[in-house]
Amino acid sequence: MRKRYVLLVLTILVGLALLAVDNYTQEINTTLSENQAAEADYYGEGLYNRRFNAQGQLEQTFAATRSTHYPLTNSTVFNQPRINVQDEDGQYWLVSAAEGSMNDKDDLLRLRRDVEIRPQQEDAPEQVNIQTPALDYYTRAQLAITDQPVVILHPSSRMTAIGMRIDLKKQRMELNAKVNTRYVPQ
Repeated sequence: MRKRYVLLVLTILVGLALLAVDNYTQEINTTLSENQAAEADYYGEGLYNRRFNAQGQLEQTFAATRSTHYPLTNSTVFNQPRINVQDEDGQYWLVSAAEGSMNDKDDLLRLRRDVEIRPQQEDAPEQVNIQTPALDYYTRAQLAITDQPVVILHPSSRMTAIGMRIDLKKQRMELNAKVNTRYVPQ
């Protein structure tokens, strides 16, 4: 009779040990699959994209030094994104930042860190430079919006504001709040 109890206790202990091992291996597999899902599925170096209008004319170019796509969030992160936009007068504007991200399903490019908007011509006598820490750029509408502080530098003036909306195609800018201008005649 004692042998039966010993055998029963040993069987229960072995069963509990097997359950513990199974539970432990499921935790490891769950952690691994979560880490794998957060990993990028592809990378790109030297990305360059051109967009043309309905008449076949170049409307906008997009470049980035590196792109990384994440399947879990359906988004792409860009290093040093640069957008060249042509306005209605034929002048090109450059929108650049240290980093940006874009969801696969929409046309919103979120630019972050050292965002700058300026005319493409470096030698323009009335060079304007718009700076902000973050900007949302709608690629199809060529519309840039921010609720962050904005600094607009011009050779003879400095303007600051909180929030901005700029239509790069029509060269129309709206400053939202706390607009302050300092003009220094030359």
